[in-house]
Amino acid sequence: MNRIRFRAEAEADLRSIIAYYEDVAPASVGKILSDIHRSIDQLTHFPRIGMRVESRDYRRLVTIKYHFKIAYQVGEGVVTILGVFRYQDREA
Repeated sequence: MNRIRFRAEAEADLRSIIAYYEDVAPASVGKILSDIHRSIDQLTHFPRIGMRVESRDYRRLVTIKYHFKIAYQVGEGVVTILGVFRYQDREA
Protein backbone atom coordinates (compact mmCIF):
# COMPACT_ATOMS: atom_id res chain seq x y z
CA MET A 1 0.00 0.00 0.00
CA ASN A 2 1.32 3.42 -0.96
CA ARG A 3 1.48 6.41 1.32
CA ILE A 4 -0.17 9.65 0.12
CA ARG A 5 1.72 12.94 0.37
CA PHE A 6 0.36 16.36 -0.61
CA ARG A 7 2.52 19.13 -2.02
CA ALA A 8 1.79 22.56 -0.57
CA GLU A 9 0.21 23.55 -3.89
CA ALA A 10 -2.26 20.66 -3.69
CA GLU A 11 -3.22 21.61 -0.14
CA ALA A 12 -3.75 25.20 -1.33
CA ASP A 13 -5.91 23.89 -4.18
CA LEU A 14 -8.12 22.02 -1.69
CA ARG A 15 -8.46 25.11 0.51
CA SER A 16 -9.41 27.13 -2.56
CA ILE A 17 -12.01 24.56 -3.62
CA ILE A 18 -13.52 24.56 -0.13
CA ALA A 19 -13.63 28.37 0.01
CA TYR A 20 -15.24 28.63 -3.41
CA TYR A 21 -17.95 26.05 -2.76
CA GLU A 22 -18.66 27.35 0.74
CA ASP A 23 -19.71 30.57 -1.02
CA VAL A 24 -21.66 29.15 -3.95
CA ALA A 25 -22.97 25.77 -2.70
CA PRO A 26 -22.19 25.19 0.98
CA ALA A 27 -24.31 22.02 1.18
CA SER A 28 -22.09 20.42 -1.49
CA VAL A 29 -18.70 20.90 0.19
CA GLY A 30 -18.78 17.58 2.08
CA LYS A 31 -19.86 15.65 -1.00
CA ILE A 32 -17.16 17.27 -3.13
CA LEU A 33 -14.43 16.52 -0.60
CA SER A 34 -15.69 12.93 -0.31
CA ASP A 35 -15.46 12.55 -4.08
CA ILE A 36 -11.90 13.89 -4.12
CA HIS A 37 -10.74 11.82 -1.13
CA ARG A 38 -12.35 8.65 -2.48
CA SER A 39 -10.30 9.00 -5.67
CA ILE A 40 -7.11 9.77 -3.74
CA ASP A 41 -7.71 6.74 -1.51
CA GLN A 42 -7.82 4.53 -4.61
CA LEU A 43 -4.27 5.62 -5.37
CA THR A 44 -2.97 3.93 -2.21
CA HIS A 45 -3.78 0.54 -3.78
CA PHE A 46 -3.80 1.36 -7.50
CA PRO A 47 -1.28 4.16 -8.08
CA ARG A 48 -1.20 3.73 -11.85
CA ILE A 49 -4.98 3.92 -12.27
CA GLY A 50 -4.75 7.48 -13.61
CA MET A 51 -3.93 8.40 -17.16
CA ARG A 52 -0.29 9.10 -17.91
CA VAL A 53 0.16 12.65 -19.14
CA GLU A 54 2.12 12.62 -22.38
CA SER A 55 5.62 14.11 -22.18
CA ARG A 56 5.17 14.84 -18.46
CA ASP A 57 6.38 13.11 -15.33
CA TYR A 58 2.96 12.68 -13.75
CA ARG A 59 -0.44 11.07 -14.05
CA ARG A 60 -3.95 12.48 -13.94
CA LEU A 61 -7.10 11.06 -12.39
CA VAL A 62 -10.57 12.57 -12.75
CA THR A 63 -12.99 12.11 -9.86
CA ILE A 64 -16.17 10.21 -10.64
CA LYS A 65 -18.96 12.49 -9.52
CA TYR A 66 -17.73 16.09 -9.65
CA HIS A 67 -14.97 15.72 -12.26
CA PHE A 68 -12.07 17.28 -10.38
CA LYS A 69 -8.63 16.56 -11.78
CA ILE A 70 -5.97 15.16 -9.50
CA ALA A 71 -2.42 15.44 -10.80
CA TYR A 72 0.06 13.11 -9.08
CA GLN A 73 3.42 11.38 -9.26
CA VAL A 74 4.12 7.79 -8.31
CA GLY A 75 7.30 7.13 -6.36
CA GLU A 76 8.72 4.28 -4.35
CA GLY A 77 5.91 3.53 -1.89
CA VAL A 78 4.51 7.05 -2.08
CA VAL A 79 2.02 8.90 -4.25
CA THR A 80 2.56 12.65 -4.30
CA ILE A 81 -0.52 14.75 -5.02
CA LEU A 82 0.66 17.69 -7.12
CA GLY A 83 -2.61 19.51 -7.59
CA VAL A 84 -6.39 19.23 -7.37
CA PHE A 85 -8.59 21.41 -9.51
CA ARG A 86 -11.87 21.68 -11.33
CA TYR A 87 -11.74 19.84 -14.63
CA GLN A 88 -12.21 22.96 -16.73
CA ASP A 89 -9.84 25.26 -14.78
CA ARG A 90 -6.32 24.22 -15.72
CA GLU A 91 -4.52 22.01 -18.14
CA ALA A 92 -2.79 19.05 -16.54
